[in-house]
Amino acid sequence: NVANLKKEGISGDVVLKTGNPVVEAVERLMPTEGERKSLLEQHGLVREGFVLATFHRPENVDTREILENILGALSSLSLPVLLPLHPRTQKRIEQFGLSSAASGLTIVDPIGYRDFIGLGAESTLIISDSGGVQEEVSVYKRPAVVIRRSTERQEVEGTFVQRFEPGPALGSQLASEVERSKARAVELAEMPSPYGDSRTPQRAVQAIRALVEQAT
Repeated sequence: NVANLKKEGISGDVVLKTGNPVVEAVERLMPTEGERKSLLEQHGLVREGFVLATFHRPENVDTREILENILGALSSLSLPVLLPLHPRTQKRIEQFGLSSAASGLTIVDPIGYRDFIGLGAESTLIISDSGGVQEEVSVYKRPAVVIRRSTERQEVEGTFVQRFEPGPALGSQLASEVERSKARAVELAEMPSPYGDSRTPQRAVQAIRALVEQAT
């Protein structure tokens, strides 16, 4: 982002790279170990023994063939798949008559942010089309797959996140990611998040104060 601004002629003291506040948010809101254990028990899951999935983007859920492909690929995985169902996705499943395609998944109502990142931290793999999830996994160090034609989070693509598009190969691609997820988790455990550390808000506040002082 700093490099892009420089290409536009914006550089020097007017640009301060603070980092992304998602790091502090995830670290502060992550449920405790005991709370995460309760979450697993609540959903009948075991640590690193399930896949957490979520989908809502129009490119994935508004076309019957694509949504059926994704649901089928998830249902074919060797591990249980927990799918908190977005209202948009639920509507399309009903509209397209795809309930049977989703029957192999553990579908639950949408869950809160703390519970979601808590489950994500306990999962084997996260499969999603969410932008925020791609950032968050770099903080709690879990491998993820994003199913999209492109991603704005290029900082994590190829490390914390692997990207695939819907299609005939999706099932085998996701199965391969499940198989290598534990090895990936070991690799990612010591990898720093490209979004910085938990002091992003403090840096932003300091910069704003400095600007105010200069103006007055």
